Amino acid sequence: MKIKSLLASLALVTTSLITSAAFASGGPEVKFVGPTASRTDNESLQRGARLFVNYCVNCHSAQYMRYNRLTDLQLTEDQIKQNLMFTTDKIGDTMKAAINPKDAKEWFGAAPPDLSVMSRAYSAAAISGSTDDPAETLAAYLRGFYQDDSRETGWNNLVSPNIGMPHALHELSGTNKLVETVFMADGKELKDDHAAEAKAKAAFIAAQTMSSFEHHSEKKDGKTINRYIVKTLVNATPGSMTPSQYDSAVADLVNFMSYVAEPNKSKRIQIGIVMMFLLAFLLATAVWLKKEYWQDVH
Repeated sequence: MKIKSLLASLALVTTSLITSAAFASGGPEVKFVGPTASRTDNESLQRGARLFVNYCVNCHSAQYMRYNRLTDLQLTEDQIKQNLMFTTDKIGDTMKAAINPKDAKEWFGAAPPDLSVMSRAYSAAAISGSTDDPAETLAAYLRGFYQDDSRETGWNNLVSPNIGMPHALHELSGTNKLVETVFMADGKELKDDHAAEAKAKAAFIAAQTMSSFEHHSEKKDGKTINRYIVKTLVNATPGSMTPSQYDSAVADLVNFMSYVAEPNKSKRIQIGIVMMFLLAFLLATAVWLKKEYWQDVH
């Protein structure tokens, strides 16, 4: 049994390294924007729970989270029943999806994944130059949707290109469009590839919204042609929220998904803080005792 677990762990690590190397060699570099929410902010978690049951549970389940566990967020059972339970009437039930899994598979090509541990499983290693925080990567994914008429769903994503999921929060965010700017050596303003790359990276860094930086090279007539592409999302149709309000809503939603993935994390943080103070007190006591014991030795 231990050998199987070891082999599985090695396979997972190897796959992660291969994926990271593949993206690092030619994948896009994505800029992460938007605020984050504190795990100990119960009001943020409550707002995230409301968004989760209104927009996520329609298609996705959270089979490891029971509704009565939401009392940890300072909600009463009556508040949970009246405002957060739409797929069941038993508060001890898990968060099941409203959609039939068979219908979901037929409509989307695959059953929507369970979201119980999505914020932990959404690996940031798949994006070159990205953050090491999977929750932040998930937030960037939710902010990265844009309209793409070539896709069956009508949507695409800057963080996960050609994703099969439609933009469930488009009523809130509005419709974004993708703007691509290509930088190439032209012998005039951009004399060589180094100048083109520098200009592209400067534009990428200066972008105030979700954006990505890509490098493409191809050989033509025996010459290597390098193209540096900066992709930026621009809001084309406003939603019910302003861009800043939507960014805050995404932060709340991801905060709640992080809670769902690991409900005891806040308590562990609180216990850890208390233990750090306790250890500091014990260290100070030990130093004082050392001085007291050794002062008579000399």
